[in-house]
Amino acid sequence: MNRKLILKTFIAIASIAGLLSSCGKIYDKNGFDWEPDLAPSDSVFSREIMIRNLGDNLPDGHIPLDSDDPIYFSLEKFSSTHLAYKTTDRWDLAFHGNARGELSGNNGKVNGFGYGSSAIGGIIVTDSAYSKILSIPDDSKFQIPGHSGLDEIGFFGEPMGHVAYTFFGNIFRPDKVVGYQDNSYDPAAQAEAGKYAHMMYALSEGFAKAFPVTTNGDSTKCRTILVRTAAGNYAKVEILSYYKNTIDPYEMNRGRSNAVSFRYMVVKADEKRFGFTARRKPMTVNLSTRSVIVGQ
Repeated sequence: MNRKLILKTFIAIASIAGLLSSCGKIYDKNGFDWEPDLAPSDSVFSREIMIRNLGDNLPDGHIPLDSDDPIYFSLEKFSSTHLAYKTTDRWDLAFHGNARGELSGNNGKVNGFGYGSSAIGGIIVTDSAYSKILSIPDDSKFQIPGHSGLDEIGFFGEPMGHVAYTFFGNIFRPDKVVGYQDNSYDPAAQAEAGKYAHMMYALSEGFAKAFPVTTNGDSTKCRTILVRTAAGNYAKVEILSYYKNTIDPYEMNRGRSNAVSFRYMVVKADEKRFGFTARRKPMTVNLSTRSVIVGQ
């Protein structure tokens, strides 16, 4: 075999090897490795899923560019989503705004974070307790893409939002903010009081039980968010905490770093109800430790 033929044969073999080594991967012009989309496992449906500490220890590519940019989350795959998939149907809820206190759905037909995608999601904010919601309203009731944030329980907010913001005081824990703005107050005590001002409380069942009445005499509200997922299935979602490593309302304060914890249940589109009991054991996903526990 002459040298030219040997060289041509070597180049051909190298080219084939290169093609085989990249099999299954698709790269865009910026070098992003587009991953194949996997269908959600049936095990995600009809079970209560607890997510702890969303926003902490995010994988590379999932971290927002600044504090107001969204974290994209897939309810059906119980994980955050790479930012490159913003305009796809690979996520169901965008957590955004100051300390991630706002929620938006994913629908590609209207202006929003997922505009231009094939997603068909939406949101309904309800005044019902999470445990009491068994059925799913008609699709016409869903807001597209839908939004939830501050509730009117504070000085301002939406008629129905899932967050109570305390501003300079604390209408739920007035004993904790004594002397917060008093310059003559002991500095150490003032700093401790400052941990309980400007608080974000999620209006969950647990929070309403802990603090059933505000200082102005109003009953504390429960808020549950109904979600039509990007794929057209349904979920009920209850935000539990905006503070890392706790869902106990008495432990929440700004001495803890921000992270979102919530629980939810997803059912298939044709089921149209959440059932009276979960059909599978509950699952807890701790995103700080990236661990999954089944049965707790």
